[in-house]
Amino acid sequence: AVVSTQSTGSINWVVLGHCYAFVLGLPGDLAYFQELFTKRSFMLVHNGFPSVDSFFTLSGFLVTFLLLKHLTKQGGFSPLQWFTFYVHRYVRLTAPYVVVILAEGWLYRHFVSGPIAQHLTIGPASTHDMCEKYWFSNLLYVNNLYPWKNQVACLDQAWYLANDMQFFVLAPIFIFLLFKKPMIGLLGTIGAIVASTVATLIIIAHYKLGPALIADTNPNDYWLLYNKPWVRITPYLVGVIGGWLYWKMGDLAKQKVKTLPIWQKVVCAVPLWVITIAIEYAVVFGLYDPALDVTTKHTNPSTAVSLGYGALARIAWGIALTVQILLCQCGLGGFINSLLSWSGWQILSRLTYSVYLLHLGIFTVLITAQMRHPIFIRPDFEYTTFYLGILVISYLAAAVLYIVVEQPVANLEGITYRKSRLQK
Repeated sequence: AVVSTQSTGSINWVVLGHCYAFVLGLPGDLAYFQELFTKRSFMLVHNGFPSVDSFFTLSGFLVTFLLLKHLTKQGGFSPLQWFTFYVHRYVRLTAPYVVVILAEGWLYRHFVSGPIAQHLTIGPASTHDMCEKYWFSNLLYVNNLYPWKNQVACLDQAWYLANDMQFFVLAPIFIFLLFKKPMIGLLGTIGAIVASTVATLIIIAHYKLGPALIADTNPNDYWLLYNKPWVRITPYLVGVIGGWLYWKMGDLAKQKVKTLPIWQKVVCAVPLWVITIAIEYAVVFGLYDPALDVTTKHTNPSTAVSLGYGALARIAWGIALTVQILLCQCGLGGFINSLLSWSGWQILSRLTYSVYLLHLGIFTVLITAQMRHPIFIRPDFEYTTFYLGILVISYLAAAVLYIVVEQPVANLEGITYRKSRLQK
């Protein structure tokens, strides 16, 4: 339940960040946009990038825990089971993905008619042309690697899907080692995190990049740090370690916590919650001054800030989120766990994948391509109304995609999988 809530909150945060990013890129009140960047509270929107790291962490956690449970029951995987393990994932993700590629790549351009619609739907950087050239790259989940300099792509948000699939393919290596040789598996996973961190440091130092996209005077090269798997895998691997810890010690921890008096639960839980929330606050709001300097003075942060934040922020976010999940799962979540365990979050969480696929296309069709005048929106509550409208429409469209495509395909795939097990 807690993981479902985290995924729902993360997708809402992603949509919020994308709405503001798209609006800031349209003709409008530039003075107000500049004013927004001076507000510390706006960092929650401006620096919403950890929302994606949340998805990576949650994905690593769930894949590890569920696979370890299966390995505990079965003792191992046959070659056919490993094949089914990957096919199951590919089919479940790809069916709605294909529908959205077809819609955005070939259908959307017939439903837009604004002054800038032609620029968005026709030309070398348009979604139509990119999907026509590179659709196979998306369906093979290598679109974060080909085309190499993928600042424009067939579905801009699809870089995440490529990374997540690649991590899913690699994850069993770490998980199987954690199952059979825990110490070797743990050292190997930590070693991979260190190697990814070193790669990040080398790229930042060599290309003189800032600590994040919002704090870099040369964003044209930042794709090297934004969508490549060797720099994005760290929160996923943190989630892998978290899922392993929960599988290994979760039941024992739950039993132990049940025997503790309330005051001991408070003493154990409160410091960890305070520390993890402080870490998350630092990751999101810690770039306020560097981002402001880039906006107002057009100067990059110091090398130390760029290297320190670039190397540690994603790991710190993954660790903080993982600890919070473990606290809730083990009975130390208190009222936070009660709030996060509301059954409604689980319903919405079923739609998060479809919302992720659809929301940018909905924004393009309803707002960007139809726009016939500059946007002048003040004050902040009007932006909020704008965001909530896009969010609600995205969830409604996601419900349709889920009912018509995602769930039927999952049901058919499940039937096929059960038949193959019976015939075995």
